[in-house]
Amino acid sequence: MEIRYGRKKNGIRIDLKKKIEDWIKSIDDEELRQVVAKNTIVTGGAIASMLLGERVNDYDVYLKTKEATKALAQYYVKKFIELNGKKFEDMTISYKPEVKEETIKNIKGIEEERITIYMKSAGVASETQSEYDYYELRGMDDATEFASTLAEEIKDDSKPRYRPIFLSQNAITLSDKMQIVIRFYGNPDEIHSNYDFKHACNYYDYDKNYLHLDPEALECLLSRTLIYRGSLYPIASIFRMKKFIERGWRISAGQQLKIMWQISEMDLKDHDVIRESLTGVDAAYLHQLVDALSKTDVDKIDSAYVSTIIDKIFD
Repeated sequence: MEIRYGRKKNGIRIDLKKKIEDWIKSIDDEELRQVVAKNTIVTGGAIASMLLGERVNDYDVYLKTKEATKALAQYYVKKFIELNGKKFEDMTISYKPEVKEETIKNIKGIEEERITIYMKSAGVASETQSEYDYYELRGMDDATEFASTLAEEIKDDSKPRYRPIFLSQNAITLSDKMQIVIRFYGNPDEIHSNYDFKHACNYYDYDKNYLHLDPEALECLLSRTLIYRGSLYPIASIFRMKKFIERGWRISAGQQLKIMWQISEMDLKDHDVIRESLTGVDAAYLHQLVDALSKTDVDKIDSAYVSTIIDKIFD
């Protein structure tokens, strides 16, 4: 069995500083560069992979404020249209991405202010799309996985680095392994309040050049154990749990029961609840499920009915 050793804290901090500096230099708006430099936080899987000595799939970037998030989203949507606008205008099904600011209620009934990218009729847009198609047709389980694979495949030195190559409602994927998450923003504690598993709760603050390593997160990484923190999106956590188990991670029956218990408290017959609860999954077949349920009388929805729809969609 091959033993792989991860990076030390200072080495990770230096590498993250260089990566973010390199990305920020690519932004051709001086005022926006300064805003991004003050507000960038890196957290999630990249730091976990670096600690474990694994290959980094992408660097997840969050912004500290709504204003910074919106400004950066608008910048990259504009860049995406400049690079690909003619291609998408020529499609049979026309859609053009735009940034929206919305106030909606989450599944606990708490109002949240969000920045989203809206694309009529599609939901996602890719640099390589020649016609409207859902990304699961490419054999991917979700938008994040597709975007990561796409970023790896698209290597063209004639095109700008850190260009937007994939847009979804909640995130912008750039070439060169960068992903800007616009679904959440705030300080690290606020961002991590939306995280389901503890091991991903380390973070790097670019402005302060500070890398925070959480002791409990490190313990989870060393033992490859999933500890469920509680989440607004426990259904999405089930899908994520499956992927980690396939990668050799483990989760106790008690941690699984915590996820199940949270799901049991949700009103899955409520169309808004099921749609909101699938945030972070983004698979097209799940959008099809939500769409089908939204057109159904709530009194007709039961486990047998849902099972029938799922069988038709998946099989």
